[in-house]
Amino acid sequence: MSTSVKVGSIVKILGRLLLIEALLMVLPLVICLLYGENDWRGFVVAIAAASVVGGLAEFLTKGGSKAIRSREGFIITALVWIVFGLFGMIPFMLSSTPLCFTDAMFEVISGFTTTGASVITDVEAQSHGILFWRAFTQWIGGLGIIFFMLAVLPEFNKATGISMFNAEATGITQGKLHPRIRQTALSIWGVYATLTLASILLLWAGPMNLFDSVCQTFAAIATGGFSTRNAGISYWDSDYVMGVIIIVMFVAGMNFMLLYAGWRKGIKEFLRNDVFRFFSVTVLVVYLLFLLSALIRGEELSVDNMLFYPLFHVLSAMTSTGFSINGAEGWGSFALFMTLLLMTCGACSGSTSGGLKIDRVAVMWRNLTNEIKKTVFPKRTYVVSINGSALQNSLVSRISAFVSLYLLTIAISTAFITLFGYSLTDSLFMVVSCIGCNGLGYGVTGAEGSFAFLPAVVKWLLVGVMLVGRLELFTFLVLLLPSFWRR
Repeated sequence: MSTSVKVGSIVKILGRLLLIEALLMVLPLVICLLYGENDWRGFVVAIAAASVVGGLAEFLTKGGSKAIRSREGFIITALVWIVFGLFGMIPFMLSSTPLCFTDAMFEVISGFTTTGASVITDVEAQSHGILFWRAFTQWIGGLGIIFFMLAVLPEFNKATGISMFNAEATGITQGKLHPRIRQTALSIWGVYATLTLASILLLWAGPMNLFDSVCQTFAAIATGGFSTRNAGISYWDSDYVMGVIIIVMFVAGMNFMLLYAGWRKGIKEFLRNDVFRFFSVTVLVVYLLFLLSALIRGEELSVDNMLFYPLFHVLSAMTSTGFSINGAEGWGSFALFMTLLLMTCGACSGSTSGGLKIDRVAVMWRNLTNEIKKTVFPKRTYVVSINGSALQNSLVSRISAFVSLYLLTIAISTAFITLFGYSLTDSLFMVVSCIGCNGLGYGVTGAEGSFAFLPAVVKWLLVGVMLVGRLELFTFLVLLLPSFWRR
């Protein structure tokens, strides 16, 4: 079958991205050297490998065109996560507590997709360099690898850059803050970096040291969930730490374009945004339901049990951060059911969270109410609107198709995992957790278990689920269409 895919342009761009990844790995290398840890060797090998392959790609395509179309954009957007993973996993395989190929790939893809599901059973046995790299992969993947590229490579400041941005960005629509896509990327990265710095300083002001503050911030602002402690956030036993993380998770679950607009134009931008209001009300209502559940269970009346624990868990599940609370698995079936719904729903589009996104849920809800109204008043015309703008029927149909495909992927993946003897609840939870880039565990992957104990074939399935969940299905599935590859 003949094709007009510009392979040279794809190789050139992926090569440049590998050179960028090599530069990024210098940071954990420096951390290893500062702490006098032997894991620096793994980072040297990874940096050298990425530099050689990236440099070779640049040399072989020297003088070639960098121009690409939306077709190459989709291919690059899908491949870059895998390519970054192949080189990013090298430090895990060559560390003082080495992981096998499958586990290393699972860990690094879980990082880049901000899932936070881990196969490392003893986190505190890892070197500072490895812990920093785990956290840093989440921070890089929070806004997206392609989005980072758009900010640093000016040649993508054109229509191609926009198509790649739309292929990787999450949600139902992707607006622009500025006429040039690079300016938009830089503005949002500015917001991201500012929030990161603020969170680091706030946590450092509490019981955390600087290293833990940086790593926990990377995990929270990217809604990733990797921690530097086996006990997670509970290690510090601090309401202050929990309060700061709650605020960071809520902010990270918001649309970063809205955050930028709110910073420039004032708080009214938030108050008149339908999605922000829907997100806030959902968090409040579900928190109250968890509070009611705690009262029915007869939990001790304390600030932690009535405020911090349920609110922390609600935001951790809904924003796909995946930080866990000790004892949450014992909250009963209602809490488990609500957690599954929150992980499936997700927070706002344009944020670092996973899941369906609250935007799509809002559209589906309003479309449902319109259909009910049509039953009573069939001659009237109803439209689905968000923030005062009517959505085209084609967009509503695309959202419906996405939701159906998302749920179908969950069903098929869950059925496959049950073949290995896992219960329906455990299988469903791990799939919903991975496709929503959440990382929370339950049952065999919960407090008494780990993703590390899963069979290799299940781990590879979950790696695929994490990738399609992060890129929201269509970007990967379009590559399976024969028509995509034809001239």
